[in-house]
Amino acid sequence: MKHFCILSFFGLLASCTLVPTGLYEMPNRANDYPNIKGFASLTVLDGPTGDEFWVSKEARSCISYTVSEEGTYTFQWNKPGGGCDWVGMGVGWDQWSGKNMAAIVDEAAMRLMVRLPKGAQALKTLPLAFGFEDYSGRQAWIGMSSNYVVNGPITDQWTVIDLPMGLFNWTEMDCDPSNIKQFITQFEGDGTFELQKMEVVPFAGSLRKKVSASRTPNGDVLFNLRLGDAIVTGVSTMDSLILTGRFVDREPFVNTKQGIELWNGDALEVAFSAQPEMSKRPRTNFLFSDVHLGLSLGESPEVVNFRTGALIPVKRDILVDEGGAFTLVSWKLPWASLKREGWQLEGRYLLEVARDQGNAKGRTEQIRWNSGEAQGFHLNPGLWGELIVPKKP
Repeated sequence: MKHFCILSFFGLLASCTLVPTGLYEMPNRANDYPNIKGFASLTVLDGPTGDEFWVSKEARSCISYTVSEEGTYTFQWNKPGGGCDWVGMGVGWDQWSGKNMAAIVDEAAMRLMVRLPKGAQALKTLPLAFGFEDYSGRQAWIGMSSNYVVNGPITDQWTVIDLPMGLFNWTEMDCDPSNIKQFITQFEGDGTFELQKMEVVPFAGSLRKKVSASRTPNGDVLFNLRLGDAIVTGVSTMDSLILTGRFVDREPFVNTKQGIELWNGDALEVAFSAQPEMSKRPRTNFLFSDVHLGLSLGESPEVVNFRTGALIPVKRDILVDEGGAFTLVSWKLPWASLKREGWQLEGRYLLEVARDQGNAKGRTEQIRWNSGEAQGFHLNPGLWGELIVPKKP
């Protein structure tokens, strides 16, 4: 509340009168509106939005949408059937203003509330990708994965999808989170779903899978993880990396490929960083020290570094359970041949493990530990999980 002082002089007499005015009053002094670290443009899409919402005009033959009286959007699309190069939609929320989200990139997520049509078969994920675009036209992206579905799968009941903002490739794409123009959804393949709401919500932690290693009395690093019906164990000694897979497979292993084609048959793939990660934000670019190995399960005990194409000397042992319930396959790889040192330093290392299943014609399926349905971990370390290495005893 402001006051003006009015002075009137009658000889030696002076009086001061306080007059109330609301001219410069500050509304909501406590800033008690919904916000995340001061960012208040939290509602992105909630019912009809006018010109803030758009669908690519050049893709009219591939996508259609309706909006119900309750404000629910229903999207139906067929990108290959319509012959479109790109299918997408966007929301320039908060009247296309430049939104400063820099302070919340590592503490927020974009939340979508979605469901499938009534009676539709449940899905682990949707063929979508999502991006933020800044006012210079640069875009940071993330591909959809079942990891982002809260209490999945996606059904005909309302399901939450949380996209952690820290997982978008801001740095690699030089996208400026302090001047965001719009949020974009890219459609691949075909499908249909309903969208009730998009909003920015607080988010803490990480959706990456983590495996905590242990130390043996002599300081070796030991970890194991489950990969479908297989169990993969890793031991890092001072001299070697020893990988062991326990596989339940009714058919004999088949892999006739060699070199960088080893993925196209029965094989195990292991990708990892050789140095601890310094930043909590995922990186999508490779470092020179990153390693991606292909280990053949076929007749030839071949191991290749997909990053360099080099073949790695290996000692492989195979043990088949007498009852035929499982097969143990062990590879011993010298760190010197990998031109790396073992995981001796304490810290967080990136790690992804995949099982390639195939037949005489090639690979038929790939089961991935962290990246799930999201393809492309061989191109993007941002899809890898984490190996937590403790201190030496």
